[in-house]
Amino acid sequence: MEEPSAPRHIADREVAEFSSADLHREGTRSRDAMAMDAVVHAFGPVFVIEASGGPTEIERRPLLPGMPTIDFVFVERGTFTYLEDGVWHESDFPLLIAPSGLPLRVRFLTPWKFLVVRVNREALVPFLPRLPDGSTVYPELTLPERAMRGYVAELATAQANVAAGDAATVSRVAIEMSGALLRRRFPMFVQQQPKGTHDVWGDAIGVIARECRDHTFDTAALAAAVGCSVRQLQLAFSRHATSVAAELRRERCRIARSLLQNPEHDDLLPAEVAARAGFGSTSTMYRALLALYGVTQQELRRRGAAA
Repeated sequence: MEEPSAPRHIADREVAEFSSADLHREGTRSRDAMAMDAVVHAFGPVFVIEASGGPTEIERRPLLPGMPTIDFVFVERGTFTYLEDGVWHESDFPLLIAPSGLPLRVRFLTPWKFLVVRVNREALVPFLPRLPDGSTVYPELTLPERAMRGYVAELATAQANVAAGDAATVSRVAIEMSGALLRRRFPMFVQQQPKGTHDVWGDAIGVIARECRDHTFDTAALAAAVGCSVRQLQLAFSRHATSVAAELRRERCRIARSLLQNPEHDDLLPAEVAARAGFGSTSTMYRALLALYGVTQQELRRRGAAA
């Protein structure tokens, strides 16, 4: 029998209503009684979430711990502040983009309502091989983003009995819209290699995702796996304003964060987490997590603990 504290897995095309108690169980913690409700619609690799509530302070983690997804949050109403680098920032901006697992504290100052599109990162790689690691808010919506908000609002009213073919179409359109939004908002990640050259970058990113858990895997091993010289590999990464070491570290941090935020892995020692994520030592993992996410592994584990 599934433990009461276990995450709820949502099937394709399922509509699930979440009360405050459900949200607490799923990992959203509040400072006081949480006046908050949500409805989640699942369409394959896409979740559409309609959430609303009153003034409170919450700390969130992914709906499914460790799930490699990214959130596109349309603020329908409300003013909120969020904690970033130790500073509280106030916003009523209409768009927030953030990785779903990014630790985030938010204070809702007024009654609020959000529409969220949560998309599997793998579905977005064809649009933007490198995805943002931080949270970003935007004061205005472009015309395509307003169209996406209207589309999401329509999906939020969907019933549970959506035909399989319609659900596939819905998710495909949502992914196309999300990918276009990312390409417009993060042009620095869209740099392309000259036509006619081998797609070293795309191949290398795929190999990194597959091999990064081996702490001995390095630039030379990646070049051999991709089938190019080390110089060609370094040039491909420099065109994307990054390096092999940085991307290996980024992927290893993502895995470590997923393990630390998942209550199912609370029995793992720090050294075991580091080994599973591909770090050569716990100290290397500590420094990388702090540099990339601004939190220690202990803080991540506390954020992943049941409320």
